[in-house]
Amino acid sequence: MSYPNSEWTLTRLFSANSDDGGQRYAVGYQAMRREYLMLILTTFIWGSGHPIGKLILVGITPLQLSMLSSVLGALAVAVCLLLTKQLGNLSQLRGKGLGLALLSGGIMFFLYPNLSFSALQRIPASANAILVASSTIFVALLSPVLLKEKLEMRGYLAVLISFIGVSLVVLSTGQGVTDLSALNLFGCSLSLLGAIASASYTIIGRKAMSAYDALSVTLIGSVLGGILLGLVVSVTSGFSEIVQASVTTHALVAYWGIFSGLGYVMFYHSLKKLEATKASSFIYLSPLFALILSILILGESMTAAFVAGMALVFLGIWGTQKSRSTVKISN
Repeated sequence: MSYPNSEWTLTRLFSANSDDGGQRYAVGYQAMRREYLMLILTTFIWGSGHPIGKLILVGITPLQLSMLSSVLGALAVAVCLLLTKQLGNLSQLRGKGLGLALLSGGIMFFLYPNLSFSALQRIPASANAILVASSTIFVALLSPVLLKEKLEMRGYLAVLISFIGVSLVVLSTGQGVTDLSALNLFGCSLSLLGAIASASYTIIGRKAMSAYDALSVTLIGSVLGGILLGLVVSVTSGFSEIVQASVTTHALVAYWGIFSGLGYVMFYHSLKKLEATKASSFIYLSPLFALILSILILGESMTAAFVAGMALVFLGIWGTQKSRSTVKISN
């Protein structure tokens, strides 16, 4: 995932030595406030996918939900590109760029939703949200190998802390830390594999999005994911469950598919206006929204193990981000 620098950062606005500096600051502040609101809305939408997905999976299968979300998300992104007259950017994707877009799209819009929704069918939505959020930790582990990005020793300590948190979250899916009879290791494993898939998408997609339009890369990937998932659904479960699903299920699918696609539009728009360090701090909101909504909508409860695990995961994510950003600045 690419984080372009913003022309509306406070650093640049403060450094401007012009007579209209105050006015420029006011305009810049208003623009940043708008982008912050868009990021909050985006993380709310993505966080809501866990409890909403849990409700949807009562009526259709994870594979069917994955297909519908990819197709509807692609349509939402395509409409936005059409309305903003940016569809022409798709023509720039060719050769290596197209290959990277298809590869990253296959991972994020075919593999990842299948893993995450299959996990969601087996473990609490709140636990799935926290485990998927550990993708940032896997990015930190894979980046030194695949991107040659250095990670300081304190970064590896943060990774260790985060994995201790992950272990506690996994334990919380059972009857308790001392009673592992109801522990769903398979569901938790699917969720962690989804986190690894998301991390792989971030690393591969970063190369594509650093040279090409991010929304065009997203559109190509979601279209590929929708096509592949449609083919798999047609030869496995079929479409009858989708047709026979309740009106509520259809409405929830429409909400998730369309708004998750719009989330990408708002997210990448915000990244063009804000510094990466500011925008990346919003990553904590998505699992928090998922947790709150899972309690309100699904009636899920929080155990001491879950709360402690969540805190350690967030601490580890913060530590790895801080370590990686420090190294990047020093280089």
